[in-house]
Amino acid sequence: MRAIGQQHVPKGFTLLELMVTIIIVAVLSAFAMPSMSRMILKHRVQDAASDVFVALLKTRSEAIKRNADISLQPVTAGDWTSGWQIPDPVNSGKYLDAHQPLINISASLTGTSPDAYPIYNSAGRLKNGTPVFIISASTGNYSCSYKVTVDPSGRPYEKSTGVNGTDVATGGGAPAC
Repeated sequence: MRAIGQQHVPKGFTLLELMVTIIIVAVLSAFAMPSMSRMILKHRVQDAASDVFVALLKTRSEAIKRNADISLQPVTAGDWTSGWQIPDPVNSGKYLDAHQPLINISASLTGTSPDAYPIYNSAGRLKNGTPVFIISASTGNYSCSYKVTVDPSGRPYEKSTGVNGTDVATGGGAPAC
């Protein structure tokens, strides 16, 4: 029972207060969406470039460890966007590593002939040129690109590229696109 003189204090929100809150959240989300899309795109490109970088390191490491020639090649001939794999030199049809296809991101290889893939020898050096992987994506009026290059000694490097395709930075960090 309630004592005399105590008033009932309503708990919760009115419908009007909830509607105003929802409208404010919707307006703020609409303003944040373009920058969020850019950030997601930038990180997807960086993740794909890091995956290529790691695959090259693993290919080089396996070549040294196994004292054999080891290659990194796309799943579908000439199409790095379809994923890549490191074939096992001993067990035909088996792979030391495989990567899934890239979604909404393009990847291409330059620096070697289109049908030549990076092949490392037992010393960890490349046998056929110095490949450059270009990983890129675009949405609307925004695009982002990242390079993974391999020097003649066989060591891979990541480079972010600016809007005009110039090198921005060497090493890790988010692409400056």
